[in-house]
Amino acid sequence: MKKAKILIADDYEPLRNLLTKELSRAGYVVDTAKDGEEALNRVREDAYNVILLDIVMPKMNGVEVLRKIKEEKITAEVIMLTGNGTIESAIECMRLGALDYIRKPCEPKELIIQIEKAIEHESSTIERNFLKQQIRKNAYGGEIIGKSKEIVELRSLIAKIAPTQSSVIVYGESGTGKELVARAIHEQSNNSNMQFIAVNCASIPENLIESELFGYEKGAFTDAKTQKRGLAEVADGGTLFLDEIGELPLHFQPKLLRFLETGEIRRIGGTKNISLNVRIICATNKDLEKLVEQKLFREDLYYRLNVLNIYVPPLRKRKEDIPLIVENIIKNQNFTSKFDQSAIDMLLEYDWPGNIRELKNVIERVCVLYPNHVITAKELSFLKISEPQNEVVKVKEDIKPYNENLVSLRELERLHIINVLKQVKGHKGKAAKILKINPKTLYRKIKEYNIIQTFE
Repeated sequence: MKKAKILIADDYEPLRNLLTKELSRAGYVVDTAKDGEEALNRVREDAYNVILLDIVMPKMNGVEVLRKIKEEKITAEVIMLTGNGTIESAIECMRLGALDYIRKPCEPKELIIQIEKAIEHESSTIERNFLKQQIRKNAYGGEIIGKSKEIVELRSLIAKIAPTQSSVIVYGESGTGKELVARAIHEQSNNSNMQFIAVNCASIPENLIESELFGYEKGAFTDAKTQKRGLAEVADGGTLFLDEIGELPLHFQPKLLRFLETGEIRRIGGTKNISLNVRIICATNKDLEKLVEQKLFREDLYYRLNVLNIYVPPLRKRKEDIPLIVENIIKNQNFTSKFDQSAIDMLLEYDWPGNIRELKNVIERVCVLYPNHVITAKELSFLKISEPQNEVVKVKEDIKPYNENLVSLRELERLHIINVLKQVKGHKGKAAKILKINPKTLYRKIKEYNIIQTFE
């Protein structure tokens, strides 16, 4: 577990030394600052869990430093250190966002208790933010739903990969749930209590990718009015998910490679290397090896990223999971509609080129348009399903025709389909018309019951 990091900002050196000694003995990583300006520079350059901030300091007082911290959305809990004459200022600081204040001189034991509370509060804040992300997440309720062989194997592989710190590439078509898999790896890792930061490489302009990921210093370019921490730095201790990694600009790839090899970044316009402990998970729907051959992706970066890889199957390869996924979407979205068997059959017949994302959109569409309604195949008629009406099938010779012995309903259906097919000489379109079912449904049942020998 990563040790909590504390910044002590106070202009009185003996107090700084005393607190540094006591907090270090208690197991914390401690930095110090002798004035407000140095304190602000430190919190901009490094990530702290708790900041102990004296109110009265030279160059910039604690109130100003706190205001800047909150304006710049620097994630750390702040405890104010106050003398008797600055109690009113301490209360004002709490209005500005400080967690608490402690009077000086302070007992180290009392301070450690307050720091532990602050760390617990910070952890709760991260958890709340994570839960908000979960609520906003796409896909089907945030879970990898299914009992197909492909999904069972996928979950098993995630469980093996998650505890390591190795880089991972998640492969799969658009809409299959690659980010969901990346989140599952993070949630089952040893750093699950830390940040999961997702970045879509395709959505960031080429000239901004470095500043988004690595940050910049004040004055690094015309619009750099303040210092900014990059997303890699925000993810320190956790996971950085780079979606659409195949779209990463060539000019930035050597810098990402260096970060992967050294664990260090340098903000644009900066002179100091910043060490980070970040796990990289990437995702792509492209063939990276082909991109390497085409000189569109660096070979050394590809091999550095491709330590572990995982493939997310398309929905058409695991259609048996569709009923469970539909049920989950309805439950998580609190929809009031239900799908009858004809609707489920139609969903099973469709090939889902947009995968889970498309299925979710279809379910949401019909449930919004037909609330408190039993959805049938009619409401799903906008799905374009090809119907090979003229296909002829050859029924297996060793299958006996229907007899009057008592059989199960499943066996009865199988035998009835065989009889109809024999009567129409294997003509699938005619058989479907007699059975009053969609030809695609008939095709699925023929395969399910292993009725045919060949297709002609």
